[in-house]
Amino acid sequence: MNRDRGAIKWTSMMLPEHVHQLKKLAENHQKKRKPSIDSQLLDEWSRLLSEAYHQEISLSITTISNGIENCFTGFIQRINQLQRTITIEDMYHSERTTLQLSDITNITVDIDTEDEY
Repeated sequence: MNRDRGAIKWTSMMLPEHVHQLKKLAENHQKKRKPSIDSQLLDEWSRLLSEAYHQEISLSITTISNGIENCFTGFIQRINQLQRTITIEDMYHSERTTLQLSDITNITVDIDTEDEY
């Protein structure tokens, strides 16, 4: 019985440049793309960010940067409209992270703190 090793059996016959290109192609295939966001949703996010900043409400913010999706949960520490960034303090690790507004793909009120308000 022959056992098929998939792509492994072909790598020995390929040039290193080809193997590198195939790995790069696989990485690019796994990267996520930013969805288009309409103006109504942007207005809602703006209101939500302002409200969370002034009332110290915890938010969960999802971003996509360089094809990689990240989720941040915490309190808004600063909103910089000139640089179009926000600074969020992680509620679990007490780390501050600055996020580009253009990288944001979703904002929701954190469920753990929602009941307190």
